[in-house]
Amino acid sequence: MDIDQALERTIFRKWGRYQSFTFLLISVPYVFQALFYLSYVFTTIQSDYRCYIPECETLDSTDMNPRWLQSAVPYIDGAPDRCRRYVPAARTGTPTGSATGPGTGTGRSAGCQIAFSNETEYCEQYMYPNRDLSIMTEWDLVTCETDNAWKLTLVGTLNNFGRIIGVPLSGCFSDKFGRRTLMLAGLSVAGVVGLIMSFSTNYVMYAVLEFFNPMFYDGVSGAAFIMGMELLPPRMRGGWSAYSHVVWGLGLAGLGGIAWGMPYWRWLLRLSYCIGLASLSVLWMVPESLHWLVARGRTQEACDYIRRAARTNRHASAELNLDKLEQEQLARAELARLNKEDAPENRAFSQELKKLLRTRILVLRLINCCVCWIVNLFVYEGLSIYSVHLSGDRYLNFVLVVLVEIPGALLAWRFMNRFGRRITLCVFLLITSACCFSYHFIPSGEEASPWPRTLIVMLAKLSVTVSFTVIYVVAAEMFPTKVRHSLYAFTSTLGHLGSMLAPQTPLLGRYMHSLPMIVFGSATLANSVLAVCFPETSKTSLPDTVEDAAKLGTDQAKAPAVPGQDDDEEAA
Repeated sequence: MDIDQALERTIFRKWGRYQSFTFLLISVPYVFQALFYLSYVFTTIQSDYRCYIPECETLDSTDMNPRWLQSAVPYIDGAPDRCRRYVPAARTGTPTGSATGPGTGTGRSAGCQIAFSNETEYCEQYMYPNRDLSIMTEWDLVTCETDNAWKLTLVGTLNNFGRIIGVPLSGCFSDKFGRRTLMLAGLSVAGVVGLIMSFSTNYVMYAVLEFFNPMFYDGVSGAAFIMGMELLPPRMRGGWSAYSHVVWGLGLAGLGGIAWGMPYWRWLLRLSYCIGLASLSVLWMVPESLHWLVARGRTQEACDYIRRAARTNRHASAELNLDKLEQEQLARAELARLNKEDAPENRAFSQELKKLLRTRILVLRLINCCVCWIVNLFVYEGLSIYSVHLSGDRYLNFVLVVLVEIPGALLAWRFMNRFGRRITLCVFLLITSACCFSYHFIPSGEEASPWPRTLIVMLAKLSVTVSFTVIYVVAAEMFPTKVRHSLYAFTSTLGHLGSMLAPQTPLLGRYMHSLPMIVFGSATLANSVLAVCFPETSKTSLPDTVEDAAKLGTDQAKAPAVPGQDDDEEAA
């Protein structure tokens, strides 16, 4: 009897209070990591701007189009030049009465007492509708004399580069010290770093902290996800992935709502990270992963958890045959000791990893999984970033695009249960590709409604959410227990190469507005072909060894436990 059978025969015969309480707690890290994950979309958000004219206004003004502006800045195609202004006549030595050119005039009736010549110069400072909106407005990161657009997109790239370093470290930490320990430690450190980031005094300080912070928080939701996968029997894992993505979508929508109601980037960070730190007061009650305890030889502790959960759920037969699980695990440990295979934990981990890397089919699956992570994260995050560049209200667009993840996650659950992981992944990647390509043919312009393009982006986000939900499950189900979180973290780490590229995609819109969507469509189309190569894991138990993992997709794969099956066999 393995741990999956023990779970099926005891606490998961019927959903009870223990499961509800435990999974509610495990959901908390998803909410807060979602708040941290894309906060840079709003802290680096681009704003309308124009030249600051100190002769006619003060920096605390919010009027972006005063009546005297035509006398102070040149107009191009009916719109004021954002980067140049007219030089005051007094500075050029031109008598007020003899000044000529489009900038000539005193503007006295419009509230400005200065005459301007027809000479122009670059602006020294800029005006914004809200100077506290983002780091762009607070530190004047505009694109005039020098193109500073890269500074804003670099923040997202640095954020994802930090994840690339942090995710594998968190995976190794989790496999060695436990999922629960990583979750609590990561959220604690990230909360402190995030608060310090909200007090940044310049761009360099902010960018450096934006790089370091994901190194601590990005493994938090991964630990929670693996913990849930290892606590559930096979028939419930698809539902857990869907549920976790629903919670993630609500967290992202909460981020959009906070930014909408509090459009000041410093307070957005402070509120998000303070709430995250406050959640630690309840997260210490989360139990450790049962699979991890058994894999580490702590079978007695895992069985105690199961008995405690069964008592909470009032299962009278909860302890039935748990002694058998304990005896089997003790016998395996004794056999390993007699055969001198009871190496230290770090050696056991390296031996398992070496064995996996010598198995050709598992290496190919590992590579394929990495590629699918890269594409899914590139398109998934790219669509969220692109939403704030659509026509209409940027906050509403962001909230709509992330809320559509909720039905996407539920669709993934239903389709995975009915059609399996592989078909669901392939089909919805194709749908995402079709949506992205069709975006190019939807009319745009001032007279066209912005809603058709917003709706097609929402549909693309829904379908890529389905594929993203599936790849989460596949990556967690393909690898053996001792290296599961490490390889899961490794594949998602390489996936952040796609996340690093995603913040740069708005720059493509300078050449053609729909070019980012065309790139997204091309990537998902190619990825749909690779998705066919994954093994079907919907009707198998989590592999405990390399041999079990290699058998996935074959008739020899370990079948999931059936409730009551062991009882019937023993009675016979």
